[in-house]
Amino acid sequence: MGASTRIGAGLAAAAMVFASACSSSSPDAEAAVAVTTEVVTTTTVAATTTTSTTVPVAAGDCDISEVLRVGSTGEQVECLERHLADRGWLAAVPDAEFDETTRIAVRDLQANSGLVVDGVAGQQTAEFMGVWSSPPVPEPDASTCADEGASAVIDREYQRSWLCTDGEVSHVFGITTAWDQPDPGDYEVMEKDMYASSTETGEYSEMTHFVVFARGKYKGARVGFHSVPTYPGGAHIQPLDSVGTAEYRGQSSGCIRAVPDDAQAIWDHLAVGDPVIVIS
Repeated sequence: MGASTRIGAGLAAAAMVFASACSSSSPDAEAAVAVTTEVVTTTTVAATTTTSTTVPVAAGDCDISEVLRVGSTGEQVECLERHLADRGWLAAVPDAEFDETTRIAVRDLQANSGLVVDGVAGQQTAEFMGVWSSPPVPEPDASTCADEGASAVIDREYQRSWLCTDGEVSHVFGITTAWDQPDPGDYEVMEKDMYASSTETGEYSEMTHFVVFARGKYKGARVGFHSVPTYPGGAHIQPLDSVGTAEYRGQSSGCIRAVPDDAQAIWDHLAVGDPVIVIS
């Protein structure tokens, strides 16, 4: 989260109010996945052979395609636990059950790897470990829309959003968001600023069509939709064709970046007081 400057509606001169911005970078490294070799020991006693084999861990030997947290079970949890154990974060034997021991191991990995520390193994953590496999993207769910009037839905997991009219999906578009906010929940449009600016990345940038619906949970700065910011020379801070992909996810501090045409559509669709629903 950062700082933005609100400028009045007139294109001539207007008073400038320093507010908030949402365009900082956050770390997103890739882990080098350790490869262990199969260890086989054979002992012969009275013509009886006993063999014990450790399970090797290698990139691509298993994958995770969903968010795993306390209570999750199954093969994907076992995959997570095996890779945690291989890196030394989990001492317990993998048992395919995401319990408190697994949660602590995930938190320890995150805390020591520059990741968001929440004890949940989502895309960021699984990508860091080299085991993330993107699941098929489901169709937008109209049941997430407000029943009446104009509303918007934000799906951070799939880096997309959609506008709704009277409970029906009317426009789907890609977005770029932060990893850890805004939290899932129901919000309302608080205010709208046509122009705003930021220095959050260390360089001055400008954005348009700022539709504010929340406050950040870390610094309390404003969170909203806006166009992909541009530097004074006119270059965008991220390629427009990367919006809606996982490539730049996490480089926003909390706001929802959209390509200029979609930012205009959001601005035209939502009024102050209209619902914004964050589902992931």
